[in-house]
This record gives sequence, structure tokens and C-alpha cells, in this order.
Amino acid sequence: MLKTFNELIDRLKNLQIKKVAVAMAEDKGVLEALESARVIGAATGILIGDKNKIGDICRSLKIDVNEYEIINIIDESDCVNTAVSLVRDGDAQVLMKGLCSTSAFLKSVLNNEKGLKASKVLSHLAIFESPNYHKLLFMSDAAMNISPVLNEKIAITENALYAAHALGYKKPKVAIISAVEKVNPEGMPSTAHAAIIAKMAERNQIKNAIIDGPLAIDNAISAKANTVKGFISNVGGDTDICIVPNIETGNVFYKLLTLLGGVRAAGVVMGASAPIVLTSRADSHDAKYLSILTAIAIS
Repeated sequence: MLKTFNELIDRLKNLQIKKVAVAMAEDKGVLEALESARVIGAATGILIGDKNKIGDICRSLKIDVNEYEIINIIDESDCVNTAVSLVRDGDAQVLMKGLCSTSAFLKSVLNNEKGLKASKVLSHLAIFESPNYHKLLFMSDAAMNISPVLNEKIAITENALYAAHALGYKKPKVAIISAVEKVNPEGMPSTAHAAIIAKMAERNQIKNAIIDGPLAIDNAISAKANTVKGFISNVGGDTDICIVPNIETGNVFYKLLTLLGGVRAAGVVMGASAPIVLTSRADSHDAKYLSILTAIAIS
């Protein structure tokens, strides 16, 4: 169990330095975050993009370009394909989106012949450090899957578990989130999905996890709420991972915590053959930095 991102960072000090392949690396925020990860000895980077622009940005940030390998490619598609191929061939362990468009980036990742897709579904995994919760809290999916059907939700859960296991969790506690705890297949299909996934874990169809659902968010993260409601759960109040019913829920969950909740946050895309860092330009330096470190720890 990880209580803070600092604990995760401490673990990286004992690991081999990993390489991050950045597609269209002429992005100030990305370069700044990658340099922060390099300075603590966690990462180095292969920067694919316009060499002159990358050099100009590095100089403006007082980054020594000699610390990085730079591959000079101007075309967006060629940049992305090169970054993906470096990860696919094992020359880098993490893929990161730079200035390229998300659509071009994911198109290359999902290419059946030359991409990185490993799972049935790619999903976004957010990790939060909140002053109001006793350990790191994982949540999926806030960015990739709009309205996942049951099989997709199972894959999202398994992707999140893969990350947690890679971070040292032996049997993570997973809450499959809905608005209520009672199963209502017709009125609220997400409750039925939750019950099925929980039963699958009980019967070891989903391994090395303790899963309960449906759980409302208060039951998932508040022991007091469970006591008041008289609700008994082996996950409730001590959840490691929340699996949300749809992208709207995940999006609100993420933005409320980051804008009003005083949290530190990281995000990685799971389901590929290597972790992917796909941050927004609006994300803070800390979020980009922590996302790189989290991806490295998972890789």
C-alpha cells in the first residue's frame, strides 16, 4: 500500500533508470517535467521532433540537451510512429505524448501491426494523493472509454489491477462505483455490471483482487458512511481502486478532486505493452512529473 507519491518516488531510487520516448517533444511543459524526473535519477528521454525547436526550449529552461538523445523528425505522423517503434522494440520503456494531436498519437498506438495495444481496451488510470484519504486512491476511467459495456469494464478493471500489482499491491481492494449499493439492472445497469465483476473476483475469474460492488462513492472511501448506513463491505472505507461507470463520472471525479480537493494527481494510459503518459496541456507541472514517475514505476 502506498500512502503518498513520495513513497513511490523513494521506490524509484532503487530501480534502473528508464527511457521515455516523447513524440513531438517540442513542448515546454513536457520537457520541464521530464527534466525533473531525470534530475532525481528516475528517467532519461529520447526526444523525437524538431531538433531546433527542442534545443531552443531546452535552452530557455536551462536544460542541458546533451543529457538527451534527440531524433530530428518534423512530420507529426513520422514522429509518433518513431516513438511507438522505440517502445515496441524495447529501446524505451515508456511512451509520452508531446505536442502531437491525441488522435494521431492513439492511431499509431492502436495500429494492429506496428502499435502497442496489448489488452482488449486502453484505459486511463488516475492516481490521487488526498489530504483527506489515508492512502493513494486509484480511479478509472476518466478519459478513454465513454460508456463501457460489461466486457470493457472488466478490461478496465484488469488494466487498473495490472498497474497496482506492478506497484507492489498484492491484493488491491476495488470498488465498482455506482450511485447506490442495491442492484437495479433495468433502472441502473451499472449496478448489475458491478455485481457481476464482484462475483467474478469472488470466484477467481479476476485474480489477486478483493472487489465489491455496486458501491456508492461514500461507501467506497468512508468507513464512517458504512457504519452509519449499517453497510458491511470488505472494501468499503479502505478502497484502493475505484472503477467508475462512465466517462462523465470519471471526468467529474478527476476535475473536482484536482480543482477543489487539494490533491496531487498522476495519470497513465494502461492496456498497451508499455505505460503511456498522455497529459493535457492544462495539467500542472506536478501532475506531468508524477505521471512520468508513475509510468516508470509501472513499466
